[in-house]
Amino acid sequence: MLKLVFYTNDSRLKVRLAMPDDDFSYSCKWKETLEFIVTDSGNYTMVWSSLLPDLDPIYANAMVELVSARYPISPDYKLLRDTCEKMIFKNPNDEWVFFGGSFNPWHQGHQACLHLLPDDRTCLIMPDRNPEKEVRELSVVSTILEISTKARLKKFQYLVPTFLLQNKKNPTVEWVEKLKEEFPTFKVSLLMGFDSFSKLKSWIRSDDLLPKIHTLYVVSRLEDDEDRRLALDEVHARGFNVNVIFLGKHDFEMISSTELRGRSSIM
Repeated sequence: MLKLVFYTNDSRLKVRLAMPDDDFSYSCKWKETLEFIVTDSGNYTMVWSSLLPDLDPIYANAMVELVSARYPISPDYKLLRDTCEKMIFKNPNDEWVFFGGSFNPWHQGHQACLHLLPDDRTCLIMPDRNPEKEVRELSVVSTILEISTKARLKKFQYLVPTFLLQNKKNPTVEWVEKLKEEFPTFKVSLLMGFDSFSKLKSWIRSDDLLPKIHTLYVVSRLEDDEDRRLALDEVHARGFNVNVIFLGKHDFEMISSTELRGRSSIM
């Protein structure tokens, strides 16, 4: 069993391997693979994802599972809360902004979305499989490492591997419904590009989803003022009063993951 020490007071969730003089009298265990303690003080600087390459696969995967369980969208959230309350993520704000996507690969357009989101919003970045495509096998640890080395997260932005651990489709409406059922006071918001916003009507059970959303934060994707007006009118015409905030334009609107994958396959 691998022993770890977590420092949860830092928003990045720092960690180190345990040392012989660490006191594990009141340790917690995670699925018979990890044993850990949580401390309020520490001078180490390694973020949890940075430790993954140094771990054997069984421990690296357990680490990803443990970090995933910190967040209320995880099916293991209650298990971790009962096991070690100190490890549970505490949102300093009353709104949760979710940024989902396949992020395959992560690129400057994704980064621009995070940059344009106001600094005081808590944002959970959730890599996932496309619900409109066939489920594909993923190396969870490799995916987390790839994104974590490229993404530049602000203070209240967190990489959440929950959906990567589930080898199935996760339509937004399904996990939002579960989240609102268990945590009815949560303000659930979504961050997305305008291309996704303009296709909301085609989202799975969008009529059930939109009433549960507090705010849609929309980043430009080559559209103009008329495109935004028409898309917004479409949402309101369906009787939904969801708050929509257009975050503006950026220099990387032409970049697409599909195009980048195509280039890499040629090289």
